[in-house]
Amino acid sequence: MQQLQRGPALLVLAVAVAACVLGLCQPAAAYNNGLGRLPPMGWNTWCTEDLCGARDVCTEELIMSTADGIVAQGLDKLGYTYLNMDDCWSANTRNATGHLQPNAKQFPRGLRPVADYLHARGLKFGLYTCVGTETCRGGRPGSFDNWDLDAATFAEWGMDFIKADNCHRPGNYTEQELYGLFSKALNATGRPMLFSLCEWGDADVQTWGADVGQMYRIQQDHLPFWHFPPKAAGAGFGQGTGDIIEYVATLKPSTFVKPFGWMDPDFLETLFRPTMSFIDSRTEFTFWALWSAPLIVATDLRNLTSEKLSIVGNAEVIAIDQDELGTAGDRFLNTTDGQQVWAKPLANGDLAVVLYNSHNLASHAVTFDFTLVGWQASDKAALRDLWQRKDLGVFTGKYTSPALAPHDVQMLRMSRA
Repeated sequence: MQQLQRGPALLVLAVAVAACVLGLCQPAAAYNNGLGRLPPMGWNTWCTEDLCGARDVCTEELIMSTADGIVAQGLDKLGYTYLNMDDCWSANTRNATGHLQPNAKQFPRGLRPVADYLHARGLKFGLYTCVGTETCRGGRPGSFDNWDLDAATFAEWGMDFIKADNCHRPGNYTEQELYGLFSKALNATGRPMLFSLCEWGDADVQTWGADVGQMYRIQQDHLPFWHFPPKAAGAGFGQGTGDIIEYVATLKPSTFVKPFGWMDPDFLETLFRPTMSFIDSRTEFTFWALWSAPLIVATDLRNLTSEKLSIVGNAEVIAIDQDELGTAGDRFLNTTDGQQVWAKPLANGDLAVVLYNSHNLASHAVTFDFTLVGWQASDKAALRDLWQRKDLGVFTGKYTSPALAPHDVQMLRMSRA
């Protein structure tokens, strides 16, 4: 078994943990209008009552019933507070005064009553637009050169979250210029709105995205498959969950992720049937949490099955995503037979550790040598399995997981013993 990678982020991890233990953790500067100190959590319409945008369907009833379901099941108490519409809500033309308008059949009362309904339940409302002349689907109007007008409209409607896509962008502008103009217009309204850059990972967005928005897409669209070829615009190795994991490893996300500035690998496609199995969905959620990524679920959150609730409702895993340190986990081991070890420092000095079998066919146990993350071979660690919600005991120098099925993970919280 050949070891391909022994984490180049080792020194960064050790320094981060030591600094936090000493109380020296200070978040790096990033875009801050009061929202997005921690990664946003919630739901998007994309794969609910739709085949992930194939029909572009969303309605007043869908939004309000999802809000009811989130509150009734206590998901809001776990942090799921944003309910966001994707490219599905707008009419195909602006109105006579040049304002964007919702589709009258889908939202016969407009958007403000829906926003009021959500706000009365302690939830937040978001919508989709585009920095180009049209949105990506359906020929709906984009926000290009209407920054101030559209920002004021969104504020008047009571919006809390704005996602801006990157389609039909005039070629004489850079992404950084257009997203910067829109960001300025949104802030000028006086209403705090979380700004999500759906920029697809181009133009080194990880180096500037946090300057203009609280979250920024770092690759092409995520589809509900484990592997899917790179058919969409943008960066990345492919559009499946496994493809995204491999691509993010190359970015060394801890270098860029910080409070108010979150890398966005796109929606969670949790248990999208029949293509996202339980194991694949749990592994997807594991890595999004390890990366401190936004936890925006695109599948139905109403009437959750016990299986789905066990993933999206695991408070211990959510706590890793929402950890106050606000950094991301990196990969420290990648072997030829699929064994991977990832780790992320936490604010109290613990580590979140993911042992991952990336093999597509064979089961493997994954051995985690504590020296990978800067510990000594003689050091003792108390380990807790976060998905099983049980303490595993105290281990010296290393730990070996049970045999993990293809694509499966063991997610651990590691404390000094």
